[in-house]
Amino acid sequence: MSDSRNFDDFFRAFLNPCAAFIERMMGSKAEAEDLAQDVFLRVWEHWGEFETEENAKAFLYTTARNVCVDRMRRRQAEGHYVARCLEEGSEEEPAFLEEVMRQETWRLLHDAIAKLPGQTRQVIQLGMEGHTNEKVGELMGVSVNTVKTLKKNAYAALRDVLSKEHLMLVVILCGNF
Repeated sequence: MSDSRNFDDFFRAFLNPCAAFIERMMGSKAEAEDLAQDVFLRVWEHWGEFETEENAKAFLYTTARNVCVDRMRRRQAEGHYVARCLEEGSEEEPAFLEEVMRQETWRLLHDAIAKLPGQTRQVIQLGMEGHTNEKVGELMGVSVNTVKTLKKNAYAALRDVLSKEHLMLVVILCGNF
């Protein structure tokens, strides 16, 4: 039974019966055709090992049953996984949405800050890093009053760029710079 001509004959003779067998187990013709291809691929891989056509048929139907059982188990496991994710997702959804809002707000804030003039942008960035006005002045080589003026100008520019809703989120997330 080792030549490919015998396999071609075997394939033509048993493809439809195998697909019908799988369809009865799975309930789907499209899935049965797909799984039948997998079954015949496995038969082809072992073709040289069969001494008779009866051995090949036994392997064919045993493999078909096993492929169906494996697919059903996978479906069941996927169903349990999806149910668990949905269950956990409902508990985590507020935290997820909060994090999405936080990240989007940070993105909007950083985009707006990037549009500020050089020294004004630098004052805001250093303030966001947690530096005091005195430390910012020291790092930039300017007076504390200059830092305060630059911050005041930055806040005014950011208010113009960001809508009131976004500005409230920024204030809530960042606190006072």
